[in-house]
Amino acid sequence: MSSQSSSATSLFGLDLAKWPSQWREAGEFLLGLPLLRGLNPGVYVRLIQPGAAPSDWLLRHGHALRVAALPKAVSPVEAFALSRDSVLERRLRLPRLAAADLQHAVELEVAGISPFPADDTVFGFVALPASDGADQVDVVIASRAQVTAAMRQDGALAPDHAEVWVTPDASQTAAGDFAPLILRGFGESRREALVARGRRRSLGWVLLAVLLLAGILLTPTLFARQRAIQAQTAFDDLQRRAAPQMAQRQAAVERADVLRNVGEIVREQLALAPLLNMLTTAVPDGAWLTSLRLEGRKLVLNGNADDAAALVQRLASQPGVSDVRLASPATRAPGDSKERFIIELTADPARYGVALGASAQPAERRP
Repeated sequence: MSSQSSSATSLFGLDLAKWPSQWREAGEFLLGLPLLRGLNPGVYVRLIQPGAAPSDWLLRHGHALRVAALPKAVSPVEAFALSRDSVLERRLRLPRLAAADLQHAVELEVAGISPFPADDTVFGFVALPASDGADQVDVVIASRAQVTAAMRQDGALAPDHAEVWVTPDASQTAAGDFAPLILRGFGESRREALVARGRRRSLGWVLLAVLLLAGILLTPTLFARQRAIQAQTAFDDLQRRAAPQMAQRQAAVERADVLRNVGEIVREQLALAPLLNMLTTAVPDGAWLTSLRLEGRKLVLNGNADDAAALVQRLASQPGVSDVRLASPATRAPGDSKERFIIELTADPARYGVALGASAQPAERRP
């Protein structure tokens, strides 16, 4: 059964049953740090001392500080001062333990040394850090019946209403600062409830301050994000409304590209009329062309002439004509007085083009 119950509260080797106490110990450790100790509020206590006038104290972090007068609208808790002569004292040296483990260790020690019956034994302790890393634990033990009788005899205090302090000697108490040993099992629950409520209030204010600070830091970012979202929404809406115009613009750009390409083709294309006019001028009477082929800006001439080389030079001297050459060597058939030639030349579209050829001035025919 024990193994089954242990496995039921175990997760990946961790004992889930110990988590509440571990979280509580971690919280107590954090609240004990110097930076967070201020979150533990002090409680005003009216100390009833036998044979003396009541005095007011502020109990905070285990130390009691004497106050001259209580603040207005403050209802102090009551405590009964029990002298050290009425209790048994024991000093222990224990390693540093968590609060719950320290409580359990002291209970075991008290159960072993108390001369009173178990149901009549009350105790209190305070742990102070020692220089060697251990804790010095001062323990006081008393009889519940005797303490109750002393409270009722001196001040008619109810044991469940007032707590019990074991105070040091009169000289230390008069100094106005001491660490009381508080016996457990009387009216200390009221003071502990006040401390817990004040701690929750302080934590609430801290949480509120953190939320306000986070809001202050995040508000500009959130506003900027909201503006960015609005701007993106407006931009998307503008794009949606401008989509037809953008489509028309794209179509116009595409048509302009087509027209530009057509214009480039037209500007590069040669016109036959000015070319024929130029050839009529350049080719001498003793020569003739048998064919003419136009390939872009290049013109290929086939024909016969008395001197093909001289014809190449005449063609090269014409305006707007360049790269004139014989595509193959000129040949002369046996018994034939004429040379057969294939001449290639490049014509300038600016002079012989389709677009500008009409405006080109034809060269005068050689007489």
